[in-house]
Amino acid sequence: MDTMTTNRGTLRIELNDQFWAPRVAQTAEHTLPVLLRRLDEHGVIDAFDPNGSRRGLWFTDSDLYKWMEAAALAGRTDLLAPLVATVAAAQAPDGYLNTFFGRGPGHQGRYENLATSHEWYCGGHLIEAAIAHHRATGDSTLLDVAVRWADHLCSTFGPGLDDRVDGHPEVELALVRLSAEVGDPRYLDMARWIIERTVDVATVDLSGHAVRALYLASAIAEIARSIGDPTYAAAANRLFRTMVDERSYPTGAVGGRWLGESVGRPFELGEDTGYAESCAAVAAMQFSRRMWELTRSIECLDQMELILYNAVAAGVGSDGESWFYSQPHACSAGSETDPWASPFDFQAQMMTSSFPPRRHSWFDVTCCPTNLVRAFAQVPSLVADLDGDQLSIHVPLACRITDGEWDVEVLGAYPWDGHVEVVSHSMPAGGRISIRVPSWAGGQGHRDVTTTRRIDLPVRPEWWETDPRVTSAHRSAFVRGGPIVYCVEVPTDGGFDLRSVLVELGQRLEEGDAPILAGGVRVVGLRGRLLPLEGGLYRRLGHGGPAMREVEFMAIPYAARSNRGFGQMTVNLRH
Repeated sequence: MDTMTTNRGTLRIELNDQFWAPRVAQTAEHTLPVLLRRLDEHGVIDAFDPNGSRRGLWFTDSDLYKWMEAAALAGRTDLLAPLVATVAAAQAPDGYLNTFFGRGPGHQGRYENLATSHEWYCGGHLIEAAIAHHRATGDSTLLDVAVRWADHLCSTFGPGLDDRVDGHPEVELALVRLSAEVGDPRYLDMARWIIERTVDVATVDLSGHAVRALYLASAIAEIARSIGDPTYAAAANRLFRTMVDERSYPTGAVGGRWLGESVGRPFELGEDTGYAESCAAVAAMQFSRRMWELTRSIECLDQMELILYNAVAAGVGSDGESWFYSQPHACSAGSETDPWASPFDFQAQMMTSSFPPRRHSWFDVTCCPTNLVRAFAQVPSLVADLDGDQLSIHVPLACRITDGEWDVEVLGAYPWDGHVEVVSHSMPAGGRISIRVPSWAGGQGHRDVTTTRRIDLPVRPEWWETDPRVTSAHRSAFVRGGPIVYCVEVPTDGGFDLRSVLVELGQRLEEGDAPILAGGVRVVGLRGRLLPLEGGLYRRLGHGGPAMREVEFMAIPYAARSNRGFGQMTVNLRH
């Protein structure tokens, strides 16, 4: 079994499970090198050469920084080392760093249109890459670059200076992290100033562009935890409740509206027209983790895990080198185009050839592949925390956790099997071990297993229903087992239209293995009846019609979809 390790503080976590260990290992061994080559081929690295010819969109610096963060998290410092020098050499003497703006004749000047330039956004990802690099290697070269950039920011913007803010949040949460990393409160103060110039914290809502809204939410949660401000804490909790109660798909994905890549209105969760950008999935997962750190509410970890196993995991193909940008929850026969595309809309036209039904090997807007690669590399660090003499296991997958006197092994086949055992090879005197029991398993927190050393979680697939206020899911249900959400996927010429299927909720959900899907994936056999499609678009009720015929099909994990080519797909099934 492939393994992967990470450090969270000094905690070392080695994955041994069938779901995430192969994916994380593939990220380090295959995806990172492949994605680096593609970034290079599209000029993202050349952009840092002041004498080179710059290609690509104005925010591509952020794509390299996200890749660098992922490489550091995944232990691929061999790939990362040459790029650190490349980035450092591109920094201006006053700390400014951007390869698109302020580079002389033919380039736009610094901060000419801060609302859309992403200059701070890129700088925020630089900071996050620098922190990851410093923690992985102990080398401060990239961290020094990030500090100089942050110092430039603080001396250029703020009270009594330029009072504009970047239109894309990211730098705020990065500055809070930098403040803690280097012990400088100026960066925390700057983050708070930016947020309060952007929104009224007391009334902020989860609205607009989904990724921006969730990055801002994460920054608010970071500050709430850092300074204990009740206004920030209340705002973070309100944003989380809105996300979970009104704006999340069954997979945890966020973003119900193509227009503006936005979260949409409350309960606006269209199926085949849903946007649900992969970047928003990463942002929602990270926000949920931060909310756990702020509140210690088990629901935050439940949401983090749901997103991790579904909306995040689905973003990368089984080949490790293809990605989803958007993730709808239904795909109809023959609909492999953007439903909102128009000739004058660049964003929609860009997506016309890469609308959701199949993963793609490249996007000119490379935010999702680079965000997903850093999310995959981060997975081991989400598994457990060590706080003094308390080891808390948040995701009970098979792994080995070590730290000084600690050597603890988690055994089992989660999430396919709910039997989880803990073996303590060594632990300090007075040490305690606990495992999260999710709310879907009747839990309300972490259960002490210092002596019992086992739990059994009910992960058998069962029917779930959606709040009736989500009109697109009216009279429908979906299959979920533990944290795994299932979908039905059939070829476009599979002999029937998925939209015509009715299922009986009383049927037994039979689990089985699927040789066509790798990684120990479990599938569920289902039966349904096909509504007759003859007779026109509209028909009077009660006038009979052709008899319904029986059909059998298979539900697969949403994360495994679209690995067999384009086909019809749906999460919700009518009943």
